[in-house]
Amino acid sequence: MLDRVQDFIQKYNMINKGDRIVIGVSGGADSVCLFHVLLKLSPVYNLILFAVHVNHGIRGREADEDEAYVRKICLDNRVPFTLVKADVRGLAAADGLTEEEAGRKVRYDAFGDCFEKNQCNKIAIAHNRNDNAETVLFHLFRGSGIKGLMGIPAVRDNIIRPLLCIGREEIEYYLKENGISYQIDRTNLTQDYSRNKIRHQIISFAEKEINSGSVEHIAKAAEKLSEIDAYLDKNIKSAFERVVIHHHEDLAYEINIEKLRQEDLVIQKGIVRQIFKQLAGQLKDVKEYHVELILALAERQVGKAVDLPYGILAAKGYENITVKNNPGLKPQEKFQCRDALNPAGEQRLSVPGDILIPQTNQILHAKLINYKKNMIIPRNGCTKWFDYDKIKNTVLIRTRKTGDYIQIDSKGSRKKIKTLFIDEKIPREKRELLPLLADGAHIMWVIGGRMSEAYKVSEETEVILEISLDGGN
Repeated sequence: MLDRVQDFIQKYNMINKGDRIVIGVSGGADSVCLFHVLLKLSPVYNLILFAVHVNHGIRGREADEDEAYVRKICLDNRVPFTLVKADVRGLAAADGLTEEEAGRKVRYDAFGDCFEKNQCNKIAIAHNRNDNAETVLFHLFRGSGIKGLMGIPAVRDNIIRPLLCIGREEIEYYLKENGISYQIDRTNLTQDYSRNKIRHQIISFAEKEINSGSVEHIAKAAEKLSEIDAYLDKNIKSAFERVVIHHHEDLAYEINIEKLRQEDLVIQKGIVRQIFKQLAGQLKDVKEYHVELILALAERQVGKAVDLPYGILAAKGYENITVKNNPGLKPQEKFQCRDALNPAGEQRLSVPGDILIPQTNQILHAKLINYKKNMIIPRNGCTKWFDYDKIKNTVLIRTRKTGDYIQIDSKGSRKKIKTLFIDEKIPREKRELLPLLADGAHIMWVIGGRMSEAYKVSEETEVILEISLDGGN
C-alpha cells in the first residue's frame, strides 16, 4: 500500500523535499493511516509535520478520548500537536448550516490557522477512494454538473490528499498489519447524515449485489471526467476570449450574441458560468436554470433583463448580452442569492423579473400594471392577470403538495389539486412535475392551465400582477 501511495504522490507532484505539512488528524482510521504514512515518508522528503485535531463538542466523552489519543501519538512521534475545540452545533444553528457544513468550516479554519502560524506550504487531508465515490454520488443525487461528478481532487491549491487512491478496507488492513490502533467515531455508523446513508445503504448494496469493484469504478469514472473537464476548460477559455468583452471600469461582461451562437451549447454554458465566477467569486448558488436564463436572452427582445444570484443583472442589447453587478442593490445585498431554490425545490417569484421553469424549459415573466377601467383582460392560456392585492403570501413556483387547492367559482367553492388533476385526466406520472403558481396552499394558476377564480381582476382591482409564458414545450 505504501508504494501505491508514494506512486500517487509522485503522479500529482504532491510533496517536495523540505515541505512543511499540516495533517488533519481526527483519530479515525483514515487520518491515523495518513499520519503514519507521512511519518514513514518524512525521511525521504525531509518533511516537517504538524498535526491538528478538532474537538467538535458533539460526542462528549468519546470526543475527549479521541483528543487524548491524537495528543499521545503526536507526543510519541514528536509531531507538534494543535487542539481546536468548537461548538459545532451552536455554529450550525447561528449560521444556518448543517452540522456537517459547520464542522467542515471549523476544521479547515483550524488547518489554515496552523498553516499560517507555522509557515507551512501543504495541508494533508485523509480522504480515501470510498470518500471520493460517496462524494460523486452525493453530488449526482443533488443535481450536479461535471465538476461535481469529478469528486474530490487529489490536489487543490495547497491541499493534498495522498490516500485518495486507497480504499477504506485497504487502510484498515494496513493498520491491522502494522499493529496501529485508531479510534472509532460512532456517528459514522449511524444513518443520521446523507453521506452515511450513501455509505451504508447505497454503496454497500452496490458492492454486494451489483459489482464488488463499484467504488473503484466510480473513482475511475470521476478521473475520466476530470480529463474531460480539463479539455472543456481549455476550449471555454479560448471561446471566452472570442465571444466576451470585459469592461473593467464598470465590471461588466459583454457577450456577442452572434459569436456565442457559433459555439457548441456546452461551451456557451461554460462561458456564462465563467462570467458568474468572475462577478460573484464562486458558483455555489448558481443553478443550471440561471445559466439558461442568460442564454435565453439571446432570443428575447432588446431591453429584456433577468435578476440573478449574487446581485447580478443580465440585459439584452441589440447585438450583445451585458452581465454585471446590479447597480440598484445596496452593498450588503451584492452577494446575497436572491432567487436560488430553497430546500423544498421552490422558486420565489421576483416582480418584476423572469424565471426559468426547469420542468418545461419555459420562461415566466412577471410585472405589475396599474389597472384602468375598460382594460382588456387577456383570454389566452399563456398570459394571466391576477388581482395583486388579493395575494396573501410570497408567491412561489413549485410542484404540488398535500393540501393544495384551487377556487373553482366566484362563490368560493374549492377543489383539491389532486382531484383537479384526476378530473382533467392528467397522467399520474406528470402530476408531480406540473409547475404551479402558489399563494400558500392556494394554487393561483396551474401554469399553462386553469387559474383560480379567487384572484380574477374586477372593477375594484387597483394593481395587476401579469404573468406570461415565453417559449418552452
